[in-house]
Amino acid sequence: MIAIDRGRGPTPGLAFRLAKFELNTRVRRMRIRLGLLQLQDLTPDTHRAPDSQLAKDAFELAARLSPPMLLNHTLRTYHFGAIIAARDGLRFDRELVYVASLLHDLGLTAEHENDPGSFKWVGARLARDFGVERGMESVRADLLHDAVALHSSVGLASTREPEVAIVHYGAGADLLGARVDEIPKGDLDRLLAEWPRAGFKHDFPGCLERQVELKPNSHIAGAMGLGLATLARSAPFDD
Repeated sequence: MIAIDRGRGPTPGLAFRLAKFELNTRVRRMRIRLGLLQLQDLTPDTHRAPDSQLAKDAFELAARLSPPMLLNHTLRTYHFGAIIAARDGLRFDRELVYVASLLHDLGLTAEHENDPGSFKWVGARLARDFGVERGMESVRADLLHDAVALHSSVGLASTREPEVAIVHYGAGADLLGARVDEIPKGDLDRLLAEWPRAGFKHDFPGCLERQVELKPNSHIAGAMGLGLATLARSAPFDD
């Protein structure tokens, strides 16, 4: 069964998950610094983009609907997520993660921002339909759906399949800087040069704020009420 859009969740529960996430992040950083947690080395293929027809079609769709600021974010989401996955030694369906990363914010685009439901589930439905229309089997299409639907679900996505977790990690790295310190500086600099942020941390929160205005009971409204926009605008990037 695919993840269900339950709209805006209870504030105390979300606040607890965010606080736990912050604590876990600090503990992980300390363990790495003390040598208690070893990160895996990267290879030249660590974050290569797949070149299948499905991947090309996903890029074409994302590029057609998304402004450059949003398109570059989706591409960084894939590359950051794939690098973090490699550092953790995760095995995953690279094509599915790439497609999910590219399509995860379709619910924020002008063509779909007014579609009913929380924007993540709007994108998830579009992504699943995209996959099914191109012959993706139902189990894999459902996983594609959930990788999009849960990409910002702190405390949940990281407990799911690697593909769901990786899109979550990539989006979190680009939006908030979460675990971005685990990406080697050379790789980070090359990716930021190839897919520039161009004011992303200042402009993207406006997309989320618009969703709150359009859909005050949507899932993102809870996180925004707890200061997500402020956290995004203070991300450790030179935009």
